Amino acid sequence: MSQSTPASAVDVFAPSELVVLFGDQFVPDASMLSSKEEVLTSGVKVNAQTLMEKAMHAAVWTLQRAGAIRLEIRQGKALFGLVKTRKLHLVRGTASASYPEGSLEAHLVEAAGAENELDAVLASFFGQESRDPAARAIGLMKRGLSGRGLLEVEEKKTMMVFTSVGYVLPASTRDLASRHSVQPIKQLLAEVEQKEPELFKAVDKAIDSARVKMTEDSD
Repeated sequence: MSQSTPASAVDVFAPSELVVLFGDQFVPDASMLSSKEEVLTSGVKVNAQTLMEKAMHAAVWTLQRAGAIRLEIRQGKALFGLVKTRKLHLVRGTASASYPEGSLEAHLVEAAGAENELDAVLASFFGQESRDPAARAIGLMKRGLSGRGLLEVEEKKTMMVFTSVGYVLPASTRDLASRHSVQPIKQLLAEVEQKEPELFKAVDKAIDSARVKMTEDSD
């Protein structure tokens, strides 16, 4: 991929969407037993849950670094006040920001005004429970790209009955995305994890909590 970042690409893709499109640059190949997600730009199958986590981290930390949101660890109480808790809240920042419609970043910016806990905001992005919440979250990110004409929808049918929706990467989108380096995103995540380990772990915990909340009960 080229290291240049032309203006035309900056506003087209949210960072979380670039993580999904170039997932094999962020996530190792999937193991046999893990839930798999095929990366549209390479065809490589990676671990879906890890890809979702990387995409969500990219969204959160990009917004935090831009000043569009703040992350606050607030003290709380549980069990009728007997137990003290520490919850990570998403708070609106001082900088104005606009991100592509349908992206996770746009969802987070809109939700920040309510100052809710980050895991609840991320859970609301899922929309509904799923047996595979990671695949659902990635699918929603792809749906955002599709809504802007950057991915083509492919309906998969069995016996003429609709079963699922897949997405195809057009050559024009591949070309546009290839002009955008993902290195700044990788550097940002590595830097934050090193310099703000407590906050990074809190975001990681919030992402996992959202995934668990939105996992459909198999019973």
